[in-house]
Amino acid sequence: EDGSRVYCKKCEEPVPGTHTFCDHCGVLLLGAGTDDAPECAEHPDSPAMAGCIMCGKPVCTECANEIEGKYFCNNDTHYNLHQDYAVVYRSSAEYEAEMIRANLESAGIDTQLFDQHGHVYFVDIGEMALVNVYVRKDEIERAAEIVQAILNSPPLEDDVDPSGEKA
Repeated sequence: EDGSRVYCKKCEEPVPGTHTFCDHCGVLLLGAGTDDAPECAEHPDSPAMAGCIMCGKPVCTECANEIEGKYFCNNDTHYNLHQDYAVVYRSSAEYEAEMIRANLESAGIDTQLFDQHGHVYFVDIGEMALVNVYVRKDEIERAAEIVQAILNSPPLEDDVDPSGEKA
């Protein structure tokens, strides 16, 4: 454990200690079959063994789709988005993600926004839910440079009226 982070036993990636599923592979961090495991969204009598890495939907052994070591729900769109796109920015604030998206699209980069606020099934995590900005994998480097430039730009000063006083 590294502060508030734990390491997934399956993929060995760091994950916030408060998460139920690994963000990287979807595996249940608590250990499948324990009393702490959430129930499967499709089969309420079955404990979840993973969560879709795109939407967080809990899945049991019957409905989990493991592809290349990552778990997905039965929504094919989630796997396809994961295959062709990569996350360039994440935020818990939708307006921040929308701002990044608008800047990337004005630079001619195709973006997809995936908001977990409306897709998290096992708990209502409110502000902790992520809004991910995805770009095509072949545009990730250019998009990351644009995002970094936005994040490193100085904050805008308050508007000043012609008399020199702050508005």
